[in-house]
Amino acid sequence: MFSLAFIRDNFTFILSALPVTLTITLLSLLFSTLLGAALAWAIIRQIPGVQVVAKVFLSFGRSVPVLVMLYFFFYVWPWVAVGLFGGPQDTMFGYKLSPLAAAVTALSLIFSAYFAETFRAGWNAVDKGQREAAWSIGLSGFTQFRRIILPQAAVSALPNFTSVLIDLIKDTSLVYTITVIDLMAKANIAAARGFHFVEAYCVVLVIYILLCLAIARALRSAETFLSARWQGNGQKSGPRLSFWGKYFEK
Repeated sequence: MFSLAFIRDNFTFILSALPVTLTITLLSLLFSTLLGAALAWAIIRQIPGVQVVAKVFLSFGRSVPVLVMLYFFFYVWPWVAVGLFGGPQDTMFGYKLSPLAAAVTALSLIFSAYFAETFRAGWNAVDKGQREAAWSIGLSGFTQFRRIILPQAAVSALPNFTSVLIDLIKDTSLVYTITVIDLMAKANIAAARGFHFVEAYCVVLVIYILLCLAIARALRSAETFLSARWQGNGQKSGPRLSFWGKYFEK
């Protein structure tokens, strides 16, 4: 029978693992964004050799399931590392990654491919004629990027960026399979006490829904704010949107 008492008694216990989930999400977001930006830049600039490697990496990152990558870095990587870098006295335990490190590494590598495509699409959304006009008036490459490309590319990329970030958050629910004590792990621990797995998973469901809705709302507000701020050749007059969607006068 469905037990509301179980939910009442164990909600805070399961919720206590939220910082672990957020830590994995933020670290993975940081590294995957940096790597994704580098990959996108290599493809956009068509750097010989590097462009081919970047395209192969993107295909690889979008082809491997998250669970397989998690297992590889947690279980297989120590054996591979011993074979590649180890000496006669080395054992796999010297190269074993912690569960948190394995989770962040796996998620960062996979989602860097998706972020790279997001950034590349945002760049391509900017009219090429605007870049050519900027060159014609003598703007440097950095000034072009800061004042012309970035404002428009950021607005174009934010919807896809939001979708990829939410996918990243949802995929953190798999890290419990490599012994990370996250929301799912705490839910399984609580459920095992009285076999209340349905109730435990309902708690996790609610937490993930609220977390994803909050992030989607924040990024949607950021998109609206940036669109209003950067529209119309930098016009400063008239009502504008604040970050949270409220109007104010400039």
